Amino acid sequence: MKIFRNIGLLAIVAFSFFYTEKIASFVLESNELYQEIDNKKEEYIVASVNAQIDGEYIIPGLNGLEVNVKDSYFNMKDINVFNEYYLLYDIVYPRISLNDYKDKIIKQGNTKKHSISFILEYDEKIIDYFLENNISASVLVNNETFNKQLNLEQLNNETENFNDLETLINRYQNNTNICYVNENNYDICKENNKYLVKTDNIINNNTILSIKNNIASGNIYYISKNTDIKNIQLIINSILFKDLDIVKISELISEDNLENK
Repeated sequence: MKIFRNIGLLAIVAFSFFYTEKIASFVLESNELYQEIDNKKEEYIVASVNAQIDGEYIIPGLNGLEVNVKDSYFNMKDINVFNEYYLLYDIVYPRISLNDYKDKIIKQGNTKKHSISFILEYDEKIIDYFLENNISASVLVNNETFNKQLNLEQLNNETENFNDLETLINRYQNNTNICYVNENNYDICKENNKYLVKTDNIINNNTILSIKNNIASGNIYYISKNTDIKNIQLIINSILFKDLDIVKISELISEDNLENK
């Protein structure tokens, strides 16, 4: 009998909690501010964008956002008036995502980001130019050229000693797990589950005019060593003229949406 009594008490307590929660939800959803947020939430949706796959290549998608009505209500509760700056969001992930296709090669970023990226073949003069002008870029390094104090994103460009350089990057840098792939490192980069990047937009002293005339959002530009700084300046000016942002490669290929509030 005691067992049945205890079971009955537990059932009453569980029902009480359930009933109390239902009452609290009803009261909350009847609140005028809560209803206003709920009625306006559709205006602030940022739709997700699926990644685009073309054979062995992929263009990353973009995360979307939807308003979390309850969290937004509690964030506005003290001011007790609707203010879009107090809205809180839940991320909506794309149905087709880069993270599910890391065996594909990223040939460009999503054009909706209105950004481009530079990947630098190692050249101290070019690196210094980007540092001195506070321009974002990602640098290909090996065990000899890796610099734990370098204020640019560094990408593992080793083949024979790939894992040794991985250890250094993990210790001293934020490892973005990106490889700029070639015939020598493709297999080891794929085995290590890296994001694979490659571009046909190669900047050198002979390609300046063709590159300059085809600047576009989402493009990835590879700058060969020994490229004249004046030629690089010309490309950068063309990018800025088109009102495009220059970001590091990890930011360009990320599915985080720059429009996310």
